[in-house]
Amino acid sequence: MRYLVFSDIHGNVEALEGLIDEIDSIRPDIIVSLGDVVGYGASPGECIDIVDEYAQIKIGGNHDLVAAGLEDGDDFNQTARHAIRWTIDSLASSHREKLEEYDPLRRYEDCVFAHASPISPLDWEYIYTINQAKTIFENFGERYIFIGHTHIPGIIAYNEKNGCRVIRSNNVELAQGSRYLINVGSIGQPRDGIAAASFALLDLKKGRVMIRRIPYDIMTAQQKIRSVGLPESLAARLATAR
Repeated sequence: MRYLVFSDIHGNVEALEGLIDEIDSIRPDIIVSLGDVVGYGASPGECIDIVDEYAQIKIGGNHDLVAAGLEDGDDFNQTARHAIRWTIDSLASSHREKLEEYDPLRRYEDCVFAHASPISPLDWEYIYTINQAKTIFENFGERYIFIGHTHIPGIIAYNEKNGCRVIRSNNVELAQGSRYLINVGSIGQPRDGIAAASFALLDLKKGRVMIRRIPYDIMTAQQKIRSVGLPESLAARLATAR
């Protein structure tokens, strides 16, 4: 069984199309979107349609729920508010209906899928620390817990003997007795200084979990953001990945 898990497309169809090329090559058994399909980028409707076609499990992110009218977005900063207002105006009603159907959390086999912390998924907690990870492991018994939201990929392992530790590799051999919290990073707006799109691949047959990167046409994505009048900072950060 192979799971391909991605998050935080944020309306960047150029980056998403790069992922689709990978999907067609890898042919995973299960494809999971962890949310924030929309917001910030200039192609929200196209991204919703592609996710609807490819992903068997679809989790809602905070930007998705605001775009669907299920949350108000009062905690968004000025740039995010500008972008989500434009996104709402750009979406067809059919697209908003698809966003409404996204799950806040899903458990499947030995996996948990959430956009932010699975403990209280609609509070949108950013997971950055070992202590936060430890609390998640204490609240869930599944071996693999997948999240996004921070736009920064990473893998934390946990076992009873050694507790939690950050794994410095992006290609990890699964250890007997260990469990894993996997932040898959971001497809459409990475923030770890690497501009290539990020996703995770869990291969149970090979006993490995990997964070993989895909280069994409950043310039075209930037041009589209500028052409629709979204803030320049949203175009510039695609190249800096900050």
